Amino acid sequence: MGNAPLALLIFYTLFIAFVTLTPQQLDTSPEGPIGRLLEFFATHRATEWLTYERVERLANVAMFVPFGFLLALHLGRRRWWLGGVIGAAFSGAIEVFQGTVLSQTRFATVSDLITNTVGAGIGAVLALILMLLLPPEEREPVDRVVR
Repeated sequence: MGNAPLALLIFYTLFIAFVTLTPQQLDTSPEGPIGRLLEFFATHRATEWLTYERVERLANVAMFVPFGFLLALHLGRRRWWLGGVIGAAFSGAIEVFQGTVLSQTRFATVSDLITNTVGAGIGAVLALILMLLLPPEEREPVDRVVR
């Protein structure tokens, strides 16, 4: 797979940091775009179940799926499971930072830790499935003869 998963992982990690480690949250007021979208969902029978809490939890899962996926791809078949473990640790660090340094504007919650970890785990499992479906990379033999 080369270095592409690592490069994407670095950029995606920076994206997560930008979204979660800045003092300002997304505009969730009733007048903001998310509030208007939730209002729209609430007025339709098929989507009235999409409450703010559910959308937030789904978004937390979705945000960490690519993180776990890219990390597992980078780590390979033998260490794919670390995508979920490192995702949990990264989420924990985010929650601690939000609960201490950003406590005036952000909230640290156990539910965020859980949903982020679930997302990273799902991503890691998806990467494992992809790696199992793809043929293993053939590495060039290393010449160990000292000349």
